[in-house]
Amino acid sequence: MALSNAEKMKRRRERQKAAQQSPKARKEALKPTEDELASYLKSSFAEFLKERSSNTLFYESLHWCGVEVDVNLENDHPDFEMASEWPEWSGLEPTSLNVATGLVGAFIDAAKELSKLINEFKLQEIDEAMKTASPADKVRLEYMRKPLTRKTSHFFPVIQVKTD
Repeated sequence: MALSNAEKMKRRRERQKAAQQSPKARKEALKPTEDELASYLKSSFAEFLKERSSNTLFYESLHWCGVEVDVNLENDHPDFEMASEWPEWSGLEPTSLNVATGLVGAFIDAAKELSKLINEFKLQEIDEAMKTASPADKVRLEYMRKPLTRKTSHFFPVIQVKTD
């Protein structure tokens, strides 16, 4: 559905006003809401997921590394007890799509923290080993250390909608 010129101008003024506010207020003003997307979503994410459940390894992948997800995303309104305790959830209904989006963010945050801890541990162990290593082993340990000082990137499809 195309926006009228008046709607485009209104949104432009809102963006300009948000740009003059603090970074936190600006981020909040630009954050898409469930209502903005609702008119475009013709079916539920739960139904979409049910149709693809035989080809989805989401739960199995997590189960194999000992992570159990107690929320069933194939329900339109999954039982999500923690929603009331997350400030990010204020004003959002815990639908299957909203919970899945929240899970992606939580998994990314957890993966970042765990990879940082693993990296720090390995660097610490290499540094400790270098104190007593022979010159040949020091060269080898330095080659092992060098890749650990770099960053890596993982790319995901975009799941957040930013409106004009």
